[in-house]
Amino acid sequence: MVHSIVPLAVLEAVRNLDTPVEDGLTEFAEELLSKRLGLSATVTRQLAQYEALVRRDARVERAHVEALLRLVGRRPDADLVFADAGRRAARRAVKRLLLTSRAAARVAPRMLGFRVARSAARTVLGGELRREGHIPVAGVRDRFAVNATPDGTACTLYASGFSELLRLLMGFEGSMVHVSCRATGAERCEWWAAAPDSRHQ
Repeated sequence: MVHSIVPLAVLEAVRNLDTPVEDGLTEFAEELLSKRLGLSATVTRQLAQYEALVRRDARVERAHVEALLRLVGRRPDADLVFADAGRRAARRAVKRLLLTSRAAARVAPRMLGFRVARSAARTVLGGELRREGHIPVAGVRDRFAVNATPDGTACTLYASGFSELLRLLMGFEGSMVHVSCRATGAERCEWWAAAPDSRHQ
């Protein structure tokens, strides 16, 4: 079973990317809307269903989430969708935490913030957070994301999700580098935290 936050975040990201910008092409709006999955009546209904499940802190069948990731994986902008979905999932994961946990993370982000992030990662993303020395490392053993996108595209959801959790709860401003992937035969997917490139600061 997968936490309902994950498919909700994916559908929210699809809707967000499929929403047209104000570009003065209103006369073509109806034709464009009919071709955008994120603005379809089906997605609107699914969003409402997943919102209700998230409010109950419920889980959904892995097969349903795998099918959704497979559908998104066929899009030319799949990387963008999964990156946005990961951030959205992390923000919702933090929102569902008790106020005391969020307060503790703010008081002591290096120690308590990491513990809170580890708990949120396990509960919502089904992942593990640990430290190697002082470096955060994230891992996922479940292969449903790779089953959905054999090239590993859906792994972007986890990379951005872990990174956003660490940013929100520890003040981390780097990225999570995908050092091993089940898509290439590794035993598990793993990401190591990397500090931002000083050339871009």
